[in-house]
Amino acid sequence: MTSGPPNPKTDFVGGKNPRSHRVAGVWGGVWGKLKLAGIALAVGGLAIACALLFSTDKRTTRQVAGAVSTEQLEELRRRSVELEATFERLRQQQFELKEEDLQLLQRALTAQEDYISARQSVGTDDARLTRLRRTLHLLRSERLRRESDEAEAKALTLAKTDATTAIGLLRRAGECEKEIVSKWGAAGLADPGRIARLDTRLRRLESESLWSKGRELETEGEKSLQAEKFEQAAQQFGEAIEKENEFLSRYRDVRDTEFARVDKLSGRRETALSGLVWRQVLVQRAAAESAEKSVNWDKAASDWQKAMDIFGRLLTDFPRSQFADRALEVKMGIRLNFARLHQEITEVRAGAEKMRAVLRGQDAAAGTHLAADLLVRARRLAEANTGAFDSGSAEREELEFISSHEAATIALLPTIQTQLLPVPGLKVRMYRTEITQGLYTSLMGANPSSVRREANPVESVSYPEAEEFCRRLGWLSGFIVRLPTVAEFTAAAGDVTKAPLHVQAWVADNTDGVSARSVGSTTPNAHGFNDLLGNVEEWAQAPASDAQAPVLGGSIATLAAPGLPHRTVLKREKARTLGFRIIVE
Repeated sequence: MTSGPPNPKTDFVGGKNPRSHRVAGVWGGVWGKLKLAGIALAVGGLAIACALLFSTDKRTTRQVAGAVSTEQLEELRRRSVELEATFERLRQQQFELKEEDLQLLQRALTAQEDYISARQSVGTDDARLTRLRRTLHLLRSERLRRESDEAEAKALTLAKTDATTAIGLLRRAGECEKEIVSKWGAAGLADPGRIARLDTRLRRLESESLWSKGRELETEGEKSLQAEKFEQAAQQFGEAIEKENEFLSRYRDVRDTEFARVDKLSGRRETALSGLVWRQVLVQRAAAESAEKSVNWDKAASDWQKAMDIFGRLLTDFPRSQFADRALEVKMGIRLNFARLHQEITEVRAGAEKMRAVLRGQDAAAGTHLAADLLVRARRLAEANTGAFDSGSAEREELEFISSHEAATIALLPTIQTQLLPVPGLKVRMYRTEITQGLYTSLMGANPSSVRREANPVESVSYPEAEEFCRRLGWLSGFIVRLPTVAEFTAAAGDVTKAPLHVQAWVADNTDGVSARSVGSTTPNAHGFNDLLGNVEEWAQAPASDAQAPVLGGSIATLAAPGLPHRTVLKREKARTLGFRIIVE
């Protein structure tokens, strides 16, 4: 098998693209120009660098043009030594070195530096050069330190009498210390702590005038405020605030700072600004109080309302004012409501007087019914924020107690009246016996006695508890009820010049000395009273401010003897042989 016929030969001959030839020619020309410019820039930069290095080296080594001979080098060294020697002679001869003396040392140091530079041995360690430099730096630093110390000492002396001069001295002292740091470091005397202390003292002294001025303005503002020069006071407080803010921005780190002072001054300034409004409030308050004294309650209500309106504006516009007292707003509101509802308040109080009269007449049912009606009205008036009949007030407690003790009132009123006897020579009546445990429990709700028997006298009662019983019994009876005085008790006891008979008193002679007996179980005395002597001791009245009170009559633990037993004890005392009886006016 033979292969197919061969492929025909191509007759196409490739040639150059005339367009590509033109592009390559253009780019080749541009590149050639750029290459030449780059070479020129590189050569120029190298030349500049060499020149800088050469000049730097010359500056550093203090080289001079041309070579330095050995004789010239020796002359530089000799000159430095001679200058140092002259300085040392002066140093030994003079009491204190002068500026021109230090200049000699400075010139010796310069000559030695030139010598080292001329030898082109800057990098070598030259002990003499180091010594000269340290000596010069040390002497310069010591002079500056001495000047700094003297300036500081003078400044501290003048600080209280001539602050301006003292400030200048402290500033100079600080400059001396800073010069030691910046110029004469080789001495090793740099003291950053001293610089900081001098700066603190300087700034503290500078702040004194600003600090004092702020407080002076505050004092003047307070005086103006007291004199009711409100506009002037506001201006003075405003200036004090400016001084305080300036002080805080510049000197808060060098002096004790009252961080709340600006707020306090702002409050005082607002107080001054509100002064004129406050004055209007006072005028209206005075008018309202005058109307109250004149019993013109309609005008009083109108004036109180005006005062409240003005005060409301003060609270809104000047909330930080000293006069912006919310408690005062509440009090003024109470006065306003009291004036508005005064007629009804008067009616309730008149009704309470009528209730007491009904109770004194022993009409318990009518009295308690009237108390319940009055209580409803009293509660409504209290809720109206009139300040009358509030919870905890004596009037409200009286109505609450009578209304809640209707049964006790009905049961006790007739009994109490039958137990009262007149005290000879006095316009009061005394309870015939000691107060029993049953009666005490009915009013107080609890029996404190150690041995509980309803007919026995109540005991283990403190003076305040006895007084509270009297108050409650006074509410139910409509009378004034209290503890007897020593004089009243003595008058009721009658003749006590002889020891009591056994049938007249329960004492240690006829009892076990421990257990009290039932009230009224002895023979009454000539005035009809039982157990004024013996059974239990009884509280007598004492001033409210006293911590002690008398107890009279003796008890089952007392021996029968002439006279009226009497002792004084703390009002908080409680004993199983200590009770009381009452006086009704």
